[in-house]
Amino acid sequence: MTAVLPDRNGLRTLTPSSTGTRATTGRDAARHPGGARRAPGDLRFSGRHVPGLVLVCAIAFSAQWATSATNRYGAATALVAILVSCRAPRLDLPDLLAAALGLWTCVTLLWPADLEAAIPMAYLYGAACAMFIAVRHIVRTRAALFAVGYAFLAGCVSTSIKLISNPIPNSTQARDTVMDFSIRYGIEGVNYNYTAYSLAAGVALAAVLMLLGPATKIEWLCLLAAAAVLFWGVLLTGTRGALISVLVGAGYLLLSTVAARLARAMAVVVVPIVLIGVPLGLYRVLSSEMLWLDGAFAGRETGDLSGRLYIWPYAVSSWGESPLLGIGPGMLTATGRLGIGAHNLLLSVGNDLGLVGVLLYAGILTFALAIPFRHTVGGCVRAAGVFLVSQTPIWLTGHWEASPVCFVALALVSVAPVAFRPSGLPAPAPRG
Repeated sequence: MTAVLPDRNGLRTLTPSSTGTRATTGRDAARHPGGARRAPGDLRFSGRHVPGLVLVCAIAFSAQWATSATNRYGAATALVAILVSCRAPRLDLPDLLAAALGLWTCVTLLWPADLEAAIPMAYLYGAACAMFIAVRHIVRTRAALFAVGYAFLAGCVSTSIKLISNPIPNSTQARDTVMDFSIRYGIEGVNYNYTAYSLAAGVALAAVLMLLGPATKIEWLCLLAAAAVLFWGVLLTGTRGALISVLVGAGYLLLSTVAARLARAMAVVVVPIVLIGVPLGLYRVLSSEMLWLDGAFAGRETGDLSGRLYIWPYAVSSWGESPLLGIGPGMLTATGRLGIGAHNLLLSVGNDLGLVGVLLYAGILTFALAIPFRHTVGGCVRAAGVFLVSQTPIWLTGHWEASPVCFVALALVSVAPVAFRPSGLPAPAPRG
């Protein structure tokens, strides 16, 4: 028999034992459901779920460590992970929108001028959506969240160590100072910027996991050390957008510590305005500030944000040729007069997938981040804010729209509330 009696400290649960009746408070019962002593959240998972979790961890690790392999086999791996998970599929709005975006990407293959060039880009969109769905499908406990998060960081750290130990410079000269960004270092076969963006995403995810509360101080220190190694890798790449990403993420983290409501308001209001307004013309109003920022990095001053002040108007004009449906995945690069991409999230997705794709993509971001943003635990809200703010410079100036790294990290942030839900207890009510 089990009895529950009132107590000034909460409910007191009486359970029989070999030596008599043992009493635990309601607070202890919530902390250790079922009598098992473990940290908040479920630190265990059923053995039948292990195969799916292992596959998702492999995706998270390889997204940075083996970029080409992930791009090629990530979608198939994600689908297998879902099939072997022994769980009913999620039917949450972010997952449905991701599935819809993947299907819409297939539809957009009906009208590109160069189908052969469009298929690989369409596949990247679909693969990223599949990996997003798989991560959210598998990660339903605190243990799974941290397992996939640590796998993600392990891939980032491995990439950073490869970059530090065997860098491939873009010049025969050596850097005069650490902040001399005219000399860039990269990894063979991977774009400098993509490597930098991946490492910056790793720094953001390390901060997210620290905010979600590692079980031990050793884990917390390891996360801090990993963030430091990844930041050093970002500096080596010389990618300004990635460095700004890390700096604004750190700034948001500090602001959210002293003014949580202000920080949250800035994240959910200012970021959308920046992502939509800047590429559509706001950059003209902020031209002096943006050019000052362009000249703040030694050795990389261009006077036009590395051509983006010319690319963005052209990309807007190209999108205007087919605003609703877009011109087809990858067509701005394959058939456009400039022969390069838009280097902006909104304009890239707009040209590739049209307004329909933009709305689906925006819906994925909005509803995936709304879940942690509306949570009652401050650490969860701050985690969502750090991720959103830190990714903004990359979304604004880089090609990150179909990155498995970004979609895996976004999926992990979207399920962050499981870190605060003990096993067997209902999820905390969302905040207004």
